[in-house]
Amino acid sequence: MLLGIFFAVLTPGPAGADGSCDGDFSARLACWSRRLGGGTVTVTVDRVVSLDGSAKDRRAAVRSAVRDRGNLEVLVPTGVSTGEGGTVLLVLAGRRVVDPDARIDRLSHGTVTELERAGACSRAYKDLCDVVGPAAGKPAQVPGSRLITTEQVTGRYMYAVTPADRGTGAKTWLLYGMSALLVILLTALVLAVRRSRAPRPALAASRSVPRGVAPDLTAEPTTRLRTVPAPAQSRGPAARNGPTRPAVVRTDLHPQGYVEIGRVLRRAVWAQPGQAPPGPGARVDVTGGPDRDADLLYAFPPATGRQTHAR
Repeated sequence: MLLGIFFAVLTPGPAGADGSCDGDFSARLACWSRRLGGGTVTVTVDRVVSLDGSAKDRRAAVRSAVRDRGNLEVLVPTGVSTGEGGTVLLVLAGRRVVDPDARIDRLSHGTVTELERAGACSRAYKDLCDVVGPAAGKPAQVPGSRLITTEQVTGRYMYAVTPADRGTGAKTWLLYGMSALLVILLTALVLAVRRSRAPRPALAASRSVPRGVAPDLTAEPTTRLRTVPAPAQSRGPAARNGPTRPAVVRTDLHPQGYVEIGRVLRRAVWAQPGQAPPGPGARVDVTGGPDRDADLLYAFPPATGRQTHAR
């Protein structure tokens, strides 16, 4: 995903005839015409442009473009066929740059008449409409070199700059900056993945259980925890100083470990150091510790008759 964003930012998109204005020819021309009053609008005709859209909307857009045609620049690259829409853009443009190998499609009688009524074509003197207008017995396309010889357009010649002549410009610095940013993002992603895979103590979250329904301990088995043995302390058997409640041993109680009460793990200590503590899965009775440590329970052997192991 990061690589896709990286190349999408650095790779320039094609400067097509649609530019940043969408829609049919009438909508595009209206969009460009609205921007002519604020400065130069450059349109590159790099594909066939159809003369589509509403004729009424097109006439309004043509009249608007004629008023500020000095700010409209149209470029036709090599090997491109303009289509009738692209040729209309050339007629409307105040600055026309055409490659000699470009192919300019001729306009129909109806289109020329429409342009004359909007003031884009002049009947008083020869202009571009006479060169690209309909002509019986002539090809349907006019080469760009023909338009250049009539001095109606400016010739467009392309030259490549060799790598040795290129300086370290803004685009090069942008490339370096985006590369550094990409490295930082990838490093952060790797660290986040490694942290998410690090082992963590899994505690069973308590869930609401309806009253009177005993929790099913087999539905979600509690993850076993590896406990660190606490330092051995010399002590005698503890006495049951209060009411007890049943619990299930989940880790070894040597001397401290964890028991499960109502799907919640609690820290407990084996209260009978003279006896071997029960293993995980065994049932015990637990009560609060005499040292008033609320987090530490004392585990005793279960009352007589109670099962000693849980599923």
